[in-house]
Amino acid sequence: MTARLNRAAAGEDAGTTAIIPCFDDPDGLRRAARSVRLQQEPCELIVVDDGSRAACAAEIARIGQICNARVIRLPRRSGPAAARNAGLDAGTGTFVAFLDSDDVWQPGKLALQRAEMLRRGLVFSYMRYANVQGDRLRPMPAPDSLTRQGLMRDTAIGCSTVMLRRDFLNGRRFADAPSEDFAFWAKLLEDGETAHLVGEEVMVLRHSGGRSRNRLGAAWRHWRTLRGTLKTPLWPATGHFAAYAARAARKHWGPAGTPEAPGGMGVTEL
Repeated sequence: MTARLNRAAAGEDAGTTAIIPCFDDPDGLRRAARSVRLQQEPCELIVVDDGSRAACAAEIARIGQICNARVIRLPRRSGPAAARNAGLDAGTGTFVAFLDSDDVWQPGKLALQRAEMLRRGLVFSYMRYANVQGDRLRPMPAPDSLTRQGLMRDTAIGCSTVMLRRDFLNGRRFADAPSEDFAFWAKLLEDGETAHLVGEEVMVLRHSGGRSRNRLGAAWRHWRTLRGTLKTPLWPATGHFAAYAARAARKHWGPAGTPEAPGGMGVTEL
């Protein structure tokens, strides 16, 4: 761990790769890609078309060309794990950041997160996010840090908030799991690693339409990932799941969110 932190603090910084997987969602991609373009520093943007239909694929390619992204088209729909892995294999940045096509980054997100990771010598960080529900925002709670044990009981890490040191991955990739991002974070946090919260403000907005908005489906995927992908024994998995369900209920069925600030990012033409 010490050697890894030393590299993070002193190693050459070759910038950041941003990866957006997209399936049949050019409208969402317009919004997500715009939020990357509005960042205060350039980054290598990779859009992975996960086997979209021909009409959508053509529009995804057009958006990628306009926003100076490298577009990788998978020949058939392979799922978000394969799409993100294709982006990881193609990217060259010192840091890797993920953005789902139905989410957006707030301006300054990329610069703040990368600078803080370099300053603190971090290899795995996440930020605060809020769910967009109509014209309201519901900020989600996030702990200051998460170990693997904590992650099993609290899936507070939103995929679109994560930034990783590429050398920390050491060739590890997303597995084709029911909750592929949760399974990947759990893999990365083995051997005593810790993920750290960066920043205090909400820097990612998650819009309606993603799989995680189906609460029962998300819970079932979490259970299957605990038992199937991560091979967690029954009784520990039951305890982890009970804690996860209690936290999820407090997060998603608590008081209503706050009105969205004026000037929030909408879908604009690219």
